[in-house]
Amino acid sequence: MLAPRPLSNLFWPTRLTKTLKSCNPRVTLAGQAWPGLFSAMAKKPPAPRRTPVKEAHHVLQDALLKADKGGAKDGQLGKHSAIAKSLGVSPSMLYKWREPAAQGSGQPNPLHRTALLVDLTGDTRIVDWLAQRAGGQFHPIENETTTGNLDKAANALVREFGLLIADVADAIEDHRVTADETQELREKWNGIRKRAEAFVRRCEKGDFSPKG
Repeated sequence: MLAPRPLSNLFWPTRLTKTLKSCNPRVTLAGQAWPGLFSAMAKKPPAPRRTPVKEAHHVLQDALLKADKGGAKDGQLGKHSAIAKSLGVSPSMLYKWREPAAQGSGQPNPLHRTALLVDLTGDTRIVDWLAQRAGGQFHPIENETTTGNLDKAANALVREFGLLIADVADAIEDHRVTADETQELREKWNGIRKRAEAFVRRCEKGDFSPKG
């Protein structure tokens, strides 16, 4: 009776082991070495970062679905009815707003109209007002050129900060700040914030040279 063969020989035959020992592990089946094969392959450039903007009906649909999670007694239908009543529209109109405006029974929703109003007026203060109502601030991404004197831009920014601090000191001199003073400070701060953002973006792009 023949002696049983080790299990390793069943999955890794001796014949194949001898063959592999005699071959060059760095050579491919096509006869090319691995370094030569991969050196011809160009490196892929890094994929650009994209921030796709959602369609208006998708944003509105997400908002309505989130509102439904509040646990209304009558469920989704009751919540939609309550929202529609507050807006002065029918519940069916809310469902139409959740569909593409250019397809089927979809209708342009308030987000479409607000975006159109911003486009027609060219005034982003509308968006800033909405952002403030939501507890934030609108930060536009402005296309700033990387040319110009960086030293002068830095000095101007520091000077504007100094003027704003002086305005704050003047406003609180009488231990009270009026609504007009508050609005003026807000407008000045928004302007400085935007210019500071543009300055930092220039630095991030590598514009460190003091001479323009």
